[in-house]
Amino acid sequence: MECSGYTISGFAISGLSSYIQIPELDLCFDMGECPLSAVSLNHVFLTHAHGDHSRCLMRHDSLRKMIGIERPAAYYIPEAIYANACQWVKSEAIFEGVSESRFTLPHLISTKSGEWLPMEYRPDLLFRAFPVRHSIPSQGFTVALHKRKLRDEFVGLASPEIIQLKRDGVDITREVIEPKVTYIADCIGDTLFDQAHIWDSETLIIESTFIENDELAMARKKGHTHLQEVVRALEEMGDQIKAKQIILKHFSMKYGRKHILNRLKTAIPEAFRDRVIAFI
Repeated sequence: MECSGYTISGFAISGLSSYIQIPELDLCFDMGECPLSAVSLNHVFLTHAHGDHSRCLMRHDSLRKMIGIERPAAYYIPEAIYANACQWVKSEAIFEGVSESRFTLPHLISTKSGEWLPMEYRPDLLFRAFPVRHSIPSQGFTVALHKRKLRDEFVGLASPEIIQLKRDGVDITREVIEPKVTYIADCIGDTLFDQAHIWDSETLIIESTFIENDELAMARKKGHTHLQEVVRALEEMGDQIKAKQIILKHFSMKYGRKHILNRLKTAIPEAFRDRVIAFI
């Protein structure tokens, strides 16, 4: 699908596989499978260790080497699982026949929650990790456009005046961070309120694993978000929500496409129906 000038593609069904590619931002969120279309992407953000989100992380690395891509991809791993991820990657390589003496760890980057950090190969982009509540340690990620703009007090000045200010050592610009995409894999609905900043992104990608009215307790028990909680967030946040697109994905495999669309049509508040999109 096309959202705000970006192509968003992938797959996300609970328990089967999840990966979301955005080629214009040179990234993939999660790597439950690794289609060839993902191999050229240089940044992979892993949210948590569950296999339907992580199992093909190193398949991505292997395929890049196989087809001769020399640049090492940057793999962003939540700090809480980084050490185990390093062990897992090494064990997988040895299992496939790579000797310990020849093993080289791919470019795995431990991510702490909180601060904006530059993306490895995109100086125009920043990312920020943040904690989400799931059954195991997990992070969400926001990717933002990073640029500098002329300070308001200098807008309208003629070019010679701007040039003179720069010569005089005046800082005439200000930093601008524009959140473009926020991605959350698996989380309980409380995260939608705990991390209210997610609604500032132009495109928000969140889960809605369970959608039936009697499944709210089940969703919480399994560490997932229920459609009712998405609806509650939309109603309570209201005009504070800046997101132009709110993409719901990771639906349970027990629901059919038609049923999901019908449930969204009746459940989503009318004010948001043109912004909420089912990724199915």
